[in-house]
Amino acid sequence: METDTQKLQTKKENKEEPPSRGIKKKKHKKKHKYAWLTWGIAVFFISFGLTVLFSFLTEIAVKDSAAFICVLVLFVLLILNIGCDVLANAIMSCNPEAYHAMASKKIKGAKRSVVLCRNASKLSSIFADVIGDICGIVSGAAGTALAVHLAFNGTTGQLIASIGVSAAIGALTVGGKALFKHFAVTFNKQIVFGFARFTTFFKKER
Repeated sequence: METDTQKLQTKKENKEEPPSRGIKKKKHKKKHKYAWLTWGIAVFFISFGLTVLFSFLTEIAVKDSAAFICVLVLFVLLILNIGCDVLANAIMSCNPEAYHAMASKKIKGAKRSVVLCRNASKLSSIFADVIGDICGIVSGAAGTALAVHLAFNGTTGQLIASIGVSAAIGALTVGGKALFKHFAVTFNKQIVFGFARFTTFFKKER
């Protein structure tokens, strides 16, 4: 049997516990206070690296190349741009609870799908904003090279070709995103699961 003094000591210890928990919560809040700044800096460096890579590859492919090579490069950039936008919309509109039953059955790609949905805002920013904008910028270089091939003699011909190519790239990009947005939201579960399963070939699920 505990004595009265022992009971008083245990009560004091129990009372002293909440403040320590409060300190831990404050520390936890401080860690996440500048999360937006860390994420912004990370996006800056990711964007810089990807822009250099895409620009370098595009410049090599397009420089002194035939017109059909420029069209092929533009086609690849267009598909990548629209595809990333579709994936971003699918992740943002998808509910992670849809994969919980699949994850409990240990179906390959289900756990990764849950992780993708829980990080929807960050992944959407990377796919739609970072990669999408980079593809739009880099496609301008390929479009300029194509305009040179299509240009007539004289300044007026070059201007018409440049405007025509830029307008075509813009229309196909914006129109493609608008066209496939409904598809992305309607088949979001299948798109997210397919992408998650694809990523398991490079990195296994935990």
